[in-house]
Amino acid sequence: MSTNKLTPLEELRLEKKRLREERAVAGKRLSTQLEYLNNNWGVMLTKEVTSTFKSRFAESVCNLSEGATGSIVPFLTKGSNPLINLALSSLPSIGSLAWGVARPAIFAFVARKATSFLFGRRKRSRR
Repeated sequence: MSTNKLTPLEELRLEKKRLREERAVAGKRLSTQLEYLNNNWGVMLTKEVTSTFKSRFAESVCNLSEGATGSIVPFLTKGSNPLINLALSSLPSIGSLAWGVARPAIFAFVARKATSFLFGRRKRSRR
């Protein structure tokens, strides 16, 4: 019995075919994931923001309950509102979220203005 040995060129062709198939499968998987993200980005964003606020709020309530000694004096001497502290502690995540949403809109606006400035209709001067 003789075994069929592949030449190095045939091995490379088989490897190339295998890699193309793997790339096609990975491309389909990526397109499915991007389609899911495109269809559900609003829900995912809302869940993330709500979970962030819930965790910050729970953390603030926990800190308030631990610091309370049964009298109202700590609240009066503290001088700041816990809701303001919650908003300020969430500010970095809110800022990054707002920048992530606003950045594409700003770039599109700037690109539109630049193209209209460079390639827009030129007004004809009347003689």
